[in-house]
Amino acid sequence: MVTPHAESVAVAQHMADWMAGLSATAIPAVAKAAACRSVIDVVGVAHAGLGMPLARLVREEVLDEAAAGPSRVLGTMRRVAPIAAARANATAAHVLDFDANFNRGMVFGPAALFPALFALAESEGATGERFLAAFAIGTEIVRTLAESLSDIPYRKDRDSLFYKGWFNTGVLGPVGVAGATAWLMGLPREETAQALAIAAVQACGLRIGVGSDMKPLLCARASETGLRAALLARKGVQAPLDAFEGPRGFIRVINAGSWTDQAFAGLGSFQDAGASYKLYPACSSVQAAAEALMRVLAENAVSARDVAGVRCEVTPHIAANLAFEDPQNVTQAQFSLSYALGCILHRGDFVAADLNADDLVNPAIRAEMAKVTMQGGLSFASEAEARDAAEATRITVTMRDGRQFSAQQNASTGKPINPISDALLEKKFLANMAQVMPAPTAQDLLGRIRSLESLGDMRRLFPDEEPQP
Repeated sequence: MVTPHAESVAVAQHMADWMAGLSATAIPAVAKAAACRSVIDVVGVAHAGLGMPLARLVREEVLDEAAAGPSRVLGTMRRVAPIAAARANATAAHVLDFDANFNRGMVFGPAALFPALFALAESEGATGERFLAAFAIGTEIVRTLAESLSDIPYRKDRDSLFYKGWFNTGVLGPVGVAGATAWLMGLPREETAQALAIAAVQACGLRIGVGSDMKPLLCARASETGLRAALLARKGVQAPLDAFEGPRGFIRVINAGSWTDQAFAGLGSFQDAGASYKLYPACSSVQAAAEALMRVLAENAVSARDVAGVRCEVTPHIAANLAFEDPQNVTQAQFSLSYALGCILHRGDFVAADLNADDLVNPAIRAEMAKVTMQGGLSFASEAEARDAAEATRITVTMRDGRQFSAQQNASTGKPINPISDALLEKKFLANMAQVMPAPTAQDLLGRIRSLESLGDMRRLFPDEEPQP
């Protein structure tokens, strides 16, 4: 159901009006299928992230501080209040930077939506069908807001919030989570509007946090802030209903007052938000170069030991995104082309196990990193091609004997125009889960997620014995 926006209606109220009459059965099957794929990916990535130092720290903090409750903390046998569970689980989901990013909006939607919705679903005993519908609704809110704040048609490399220095997940994520959780709770339209407004007032997150622990923590904050907004609204807490369009509101402060309500003409169309899945645990701007290097080495049957240098020609968007040529911590390494490619040259792959303090200073990896150079300037002949190739990379591999091999990857596997297959997505899931549970148990869990729409109670999603990282 598409609902055009009337200028006389507050944005929060408009979105609440749209959600008020929305049933789970009205959500298009393709949107629920996309949500299910996102859940497969984020559940695997979250379990793979449980052993990371920051995830452990936040989990310990939650277990020390939070009251007992109905919502499980992944990697433990403990259950706590939903907001606390969302914080711990969202940190684990984003700490590896291995989770999917919405191509429209540059929001790590699954890592913000899943932890909040799952914590609430366990609290409320929600069905899998309603859970998936809520996930799709949160995705639709994020996509619509993102498009309203940037030029139409939307282009990732011209995203208004990103280039103003905002961490988009921190800004748009709380609103999407608030709408999704409000709908899952069945809040009436007035309380739903309040949930959205409460989240909008708190939306924030600066991109300066990228390359530090603050990036995964901002994702966790988006998840818990959105859930808290819905819970507060249910109890009667109020915010200004013009929190989005008001004179000191979201649009004015976040985006200098620039927006178009034209994007709201598509609210309810459930257009594809463009979930971009990753093969490597790093920023999406790293993916194309890593995949291209792996392909060059394999297709030409050359040894990484014989590589003298790797030159990467990248788009302006990548050049703006990858700021750490000489990473000093693990999170910076996730935004370092030299580190990812250095690991590939050293070990033949780049995997989550490479994200540790010892490898960061490993002289052998550092020697391979020194072979990698990055230069901007990769451009395209047409606007359409440029729009689809915001994170394209052309690599030239020079061998010690002078031979050169080149490859250009316009879209890494997992991008909307180069989608990841179900088989490869499930292979990634099982590899991530292998760190924490036996293969048969992981396979059973995968089966339950695949059939999530028919699950009668989300409290039965995970095994009773939650694995320890």
